[in-house]
Order: sequence, then structure tokens, then C-alpha cells
Amino acid sequence: MGFIIDNFDAFANTYVSVLVNVYLILVAVIFAIWLKPFVVKQRTAYLTALVYGMITVINNQTEVSRNIAAIITLGITVISFVILWLLDGRRNSMQKILLCVLFRLFSWLSIELFIEIGFFERDLVLGFDWYSNSMKAIVLEFIIWNLILYILPLILLFAVTKVIHKVYKRKSAEITWRELIILLTPVCSLLLVKPIVSSYYRLWMDGIANGSIKENIPANPFRILFSILSFFPVIITIVLYQELKEKQEEEYIRESVEKQVGDTYRYTAHVDELYEKMRAMRHDMGNHLAVIEGLAESGKNRELIDYIGEFRDRLSAFRPAVVSGNAVTDIVLSEISDECKNAGIGFESLFIYPEKLAINPFDMSVVLSNALNNAVEASEGLPDPRIVIKSVEKENTFLISIRNKCVNRAVLYEDGLIESTKKESGHGYGLKNIRSIAGKYRGDIEIRQEEKGGELFFILNVMMMG
Repeated sequence: MGFIIDNFDAFANTYVSVLVNVYLILVAVIFAIWLKPFVVKQRTAYLTALVYGMITVINNQTEVSRNIAAIITLGITVISFVILWLLDGRRNSMQKILLCVLFRLFSWLSIELFIEIGFFERDLVLGFDWYSNSMKAIVLEFIIWNLILYILPLILLFAVTKVIHKVYKRKSAEITWRELIILLTPVCSLLLVKPIVSSYYRLWMDGIANGSIKENIPANPFRILFSILSFFPVIITIVLYQELKEKQEEEYIRESVEKQVGDTYRYTAHVDELYEKMRAMRHDMGNHLAVIEGLAESGKNRELIDYIGEFRDRLSAFRPAVVSGNAVTDIVLSEISDECKNAGIGFESLFIYPEKLAINPFDMSVVLSNALNNAVEASEGLPDPRIVIKSVEKENTFLISIRNKCVNRAVLYEDGLIESTKKESGHGYGLKNIRSIAGKYRGDIEIRQEEKGGELFFILNVMMMG
């Protein structure tokens, strides 16, 4: 302790420098935690935070003018965004900007809050005689308070990170530039206070240096209140934004359900139409047989062959393009088959409806139509496109596997779903609908991508329990 007291100025500079550098490194660690739920691969968060930490530590060791320091601070945020955006496959750029700016704000507010509290701590200890009359007490207070000053902001920043993770529910949802402006408006307003506060400190310290101001920077409860309350408008804005997105999603789901109900009516109408034609055919069967018998007895073989051929063609019209063992799924698969034929897409169906399992055919039609429509859209414009659907039934388990050729790998999220390639609102709910129905039958979906023979294939497996 005696050595520290004798060399207090050198010790204080070294001690604070080490604390600040460790603090900056730990802030970078929290930055990685902050980013992890929003990126496809965790290494993206780690590498972005590594660069962020290196730049902030180097910047802390560099003596530059105030204007250059402000530019560097902005540059750190910009560089963080660019690296994050590039490493995450150049996806959701507006969200990346929001994340980097938000973290910058929260990291500043966390340390600023305890700096303001530090002014009250200073005035408190200065009121004690044992502190003013003991150099040992001054050194201990300096060591302990500076340690607290950098530990508590880290704890607060980590807590805020967890709160944001909880309230920001749709982490994979695309953000438009209009939504970014709405979300950043309170953030930018608060960030403008940072240079104002810094200027206030500098002016006060300059006044102390030139003798125009005698007392130290005074403690002010309003600055503490500002630091505390500044967290809330940002968090509340994010909560309200997420609630708005939830309502939009509910509307899209409602529209999707209405479309599926319409498809169900259409499938039912197809089945009714088919059965009506079959009843008419059965009604005329006696007449057809009489004609055939008459032609055979009269020895008119050529007319008999032509009549039988025409009769066979009429019968084939009642047979769907794809036979699966259920009238509803026959229609769904046949429509997809016709659509693929018109689009030049190869289509092969090895799907057999599980008659022994208690699976509603209309639920099955929703699964098939959503999955196969996605496969058709993904196959359009590809060289030699093809779609294959297979099914396997074992005991009370039914598995559907749909395989289609694709060009680029889809972005897989932790929840097992993929990023929609369509940026318009209302897309990306097909897989959610499939998963919802699979869950209704105690099942789930699996998405895989594999290469074979130099080609990339997208595979969707749907498991259902009957």
C-alpha cells in the first residue's frame, strides 16, 4: 500500500487504463451475445464482436482531437454494420443497422448512468473526515469505486441485452427502411444528447483548469433520471413494433386460412363434379353395353373397335392424372401435375394416402398444396427442374418427403424454418401452416439441403401420427 501511495499518479493511470481495456473487451463479448439470435451462424456474431472489440481498444489507446474522435465513434458503428451484414449473407440490412446503433446507445447509457452516480459517491465520501485525512482511505476508495464503475455497467448492459432478446420476438423478420426510421427516431434523439453531455463535462473541466470554475462537476439527479428513463422509450418502441408485426402476421394467417378454405371448397366441388359424371356414366352403361353387343353380333368389327376406343377415352377422363387413394389428394396432386407439365417441370408422385390412419384429407391437402406450390415456385426457371414426392406409412406414423432441385442454399434458422426469398409482405407462412398441421397430429417438419451429382436439392420431410 505504501508503494501505491508513493506512486499514486502512475498507479491510478495504469489501473484505470487496464480497467477500461478490460471493460471494452467485455463490452465486445456482450456485443456478440447481443447479435447471436439475429444471425444465421454464431461465428458471424463472434467475428463482428472481435473486430468491434479490437477497434475500440485500439481507439482507446490513441490520442486524437475531439472531432476526429467523433468521426471514429461513428466509423466503429459503420464498420460493425458492414462486417455483420457481409458475414450474415447480406441479408436484412435495415435490421443490422438497427442492432449496431441500438447497442451503441445502450452501451453509452449503461456507463453514463454510473458516471452520474459517481458524482454523488464522490460528494458523499468527501463529507467524511476519515476519508479526507487518510491517504490510505483515498486509495482504497479509488480502487473499489472504479472497479464498481466498470462492473455495474456491464451487468446492466447484459441485462438490457436479455430484455431486448425477449421483447424482440420476430428476430428473423425483414425490416423495411420505413420501419427502421420509426425504430431509430427515439434512438437518434437520445444519441444526440451524448455530445451535449460530453461538451458540458469538457467545458467544466476547462473552467477548472483555467481557474474560472472553482468547484468540481456537481452531481445532478436529473442526469441520472435521464440515463434511467432513456432505456424505456427505445424498449417500448420495440415492443409496440413487435405487437404491430404480430397483428400483421395474424392478418396474413387469416388470409392464408381463407385461401385454404377456398381451396377446400374447390377440391370438394371437383370431387362432386367427378362423382356426378361417374353417376351419369353408370346410368348410360346399359346403353353402351347394348351398342357394343349389337356391333359385335352384326360383325361390324371396325365400328366396334372405334366405339370401344371412344368409350375408353371417356372413361380415362374420369381418372385423375395422379392416383393416391383419396379423391381430395388426387385432385391436389393432379392439379400440381398439370401445372408442372405446363411449366416444363418434371413431376413424380409416389404418394399413397394413409387410409388406416386418422388423418383428415383436407388437412393433408393443406400440407400438400403448400409444400408443392413452394416446390413449383422454387423450380421455375431452373435447368432440368424436377419435383418428387414420396410417402411412407409405418404403424401409426406417416412420413411425406418432397424433393426439388434448387440453385442457392436457403437460410436455415434455429426454429427449423427458412428465410423467405420473397420480400413482399404476407409471404413465408406456407411452412408455418405445414408445421401447424403436423403438430396437430403430434408431428413436425424437417428441412434438409444436400448436393448430389453436382446438383443442389431442397428436401422437406413432414411427419404425422395417425
